[in-house]
Amino acid sequence: MRDALARPTEIDLSQVLIALFAGFAILVLWTQAQPFASLSDYGVIDDPTQSNSLRRNLTLLILGLALLLVWRGGTARQLWGAISPGLVAIFGWFALTSLVSASPGLALNRLALAGAVIGIALCLPLLFKRAETFVTTLGAATTIAIALCFLGVLFIPDLAIHSLRDTVEEGLAGDWRGMFRHKNDLAPMAIHFSFIGLLLWRLGRPAWGGAIVTGALVLLYMSGGKSAALLLVPALIGAALIVRSRHPALIATLAVGGLALVTVGSVAFPALAAITNHLPDPTFTGRADIWQLALDAAERRPLTGYGYNVFWDTGVIYAVAGSKDTAAQVSHAHNGFLDVAISAGLPGLILVLGWAGIAPLRHIATIRRRALGHAEQTLLEFFVQGWLFTLLISSLEAVLFNRGDSIWFTGLLSIVCLRLWSRSDLAR
Repeated sequence: MRDALARPTEIDLSQVLIALFAGFAILVLWTQAQPFASLSDYGVIDDPTQSNSLRRNLTLLILGLALLLVWRGGTARQLWGAISPGLVAIFGWFALTSLVSASPGLALNRLALAGAVIGIALCLPLLFKRAETFVTTLGAATTIAIALCFLGVLFIPDLAIHSLRDTVEEGLAGDWRGMFRHKNDLAPMAIHFSFIGLLLWRLGRPAWGGAIVTGALVLLYMSGGKSAALLLVPALIGAALIVRSRHPALIATLAVGGLALVTVGSVAFPALAAITNHLPDPTFTGRADIWQLALDAAERRPLTGYGYNVFWDTGVIYAVAGSKDTAAQVSHAHNGFLDVAISAGLPGLILVLGWAGIAPLRHIATIRRRALGHAEQTLLEFFVQGWLFTLLISSLEAVLFNRGDSIWFTGLLSIVCLRLWSRSDLAR
């Protein structure tokens, strides 16, 4: 790994082309192929069940090219090994629950997109011969994304800043969303951007890394994203402790489980609510009604759920909520764990937590068994930051296992890299 992180002495044209492809793929998935989407068109909310053909076709094209490059690069065996039994079980169960849902075609279509995104995330790290090139590609994509956000604010503010002309959530007017669809997309992505900036800084590129961190923090502040901002320091401290502590599982459980209890737990458990009522609003702008509706829905179908990501976009929701219930008008549960339970029941939630929550802890433990140099430990800490923050933000946003969501995809890269690293010869 020391050699893999060392800067190459000569340019490898094939790796340059791969880096360009990977950077393009990352930017497409970060924007979901819809940068600077207009929110003033009622067509945005007329029928959320209609798929975006450009997004679908681009995702499939990127997946196909990535698989071809993996095969040509001789890393197909590593790709096959990265597909764990847990991941296969997740898709098997989600497919089964989608088949028995009220909208099997829509659910399976969205599940296929989720699978394609995971496939891309599995392929991208395998395209690079050196970790340094992968880190540089992430940095370049982040720089372009931050620049696009600022340029959008300067030159097309109607498409980069929430305004009173938005068809929904006019109260967000003035909050930046950059090239993303919502401030709650920009704010968590700004956190991920800051992690990448810190990584570059600590790997010997302080000017570049510092510029990224500065730009990311400005975007975070201007987005007004309180939920993400409050999780930045816990994610940094938590990751540092997990990498260095003798009890990483305990730290991760306390961080993720503690936030889950303070947020949705304050709605689920009356005794806990009596305590959290004395704290600043734990629901972060009043998500309690949405969480209660989601809990009621999950309780009604605890085994199979309602099918992958279809509950909020179809009439199914009104079997749980009344027609005048304002909570039924949202597009997700503002909680990734609840949304997974609604999609695939308690078994689905257990499978996802096992693959995205517990398995990475085993990967981290495997990697830590080797004597890590500064660069290796810095890279490990970066992956843990991305993974931990994704789990933390899932208590406040519907991120976990959410199709092509940009926040989920970025955290997914960390999960995939931890697994690939733990299975490589370098981790043994």
